[in-house]
Amino acid sequence: MAQNRADLTRAEVQFRQALRDSARTGPLAAEGLVSQAELDAALTTLDAARASVESARAALDRAETNLRYATISSPIDGVVVSRDVDVGQTVAASLSAPTLYTIAQDLTQMQLEAAVDEADIGAIREGQPASFTVDAYPDRGFTGTVHQVRLAPQTISNVVTYTVVIRVANPEQQLLPGMTANVSVLVDAARGVLKVPVMALRFKPASPSAGGGARAAEA
Repeated sequence: MAQNRADLTRAEVQFRQALRDSARTGPLAAEGLVSQAELDAALTTLDAARASVESARAALDRAETNLRYATISSPIDGVVVSRDVDVGQTVAASLSAPTLYTIAQDLTQMQLEAAVDEADIGAIREGQPASFTVDAYPDRGFTGTVHQVRLAPQTISNVVTYTVVIRVANPEQQLLPGMTANVSVLVDAARGVLKVPVMALRFKPASPSAGGGARAAEA
């Protein structure tokens, strides 16, 4: 940027010199002291100097813009989970922007992405309660709420699944990014129903031979 600023100053100096030369050549040409060719040359030099000033100013503006882009700011505040670049490393973006840092905005509010099979996705709705466990705490259960059902399918080994986003409160920050969870979503519930033991619905009459043998044994 400093080099471009110096180029702009040099171009402005040359423009002012060309402006003075044309201002002197004009009256001399009117009195016939210089030729028309010399006047045309002075005016051409003035136009070229003006164009050089505009070009140098555009280069300076581009350098200032690039300098502002050299400082990359995070759009959110949070905790740095991973860092993919080092100090002094050149960052170049082609078709997609490179990943510099992975930042967790608020670890007290987590988002669980569950892969649900296509045979079960029809019963999933927003607002349904969900429960899950993680390997780090096998004896403790966590709860959340279905927030979103994403429409983009994922096919892995001929198995089609859909991503279901579940919002989970994590006030104690026990859940960490990247953990594997086993999820169960409550799709339906019935309350106030009569519960009957399974054994009460089973009846197996004794066979006649077994009954006769039993009476003979009792006699």
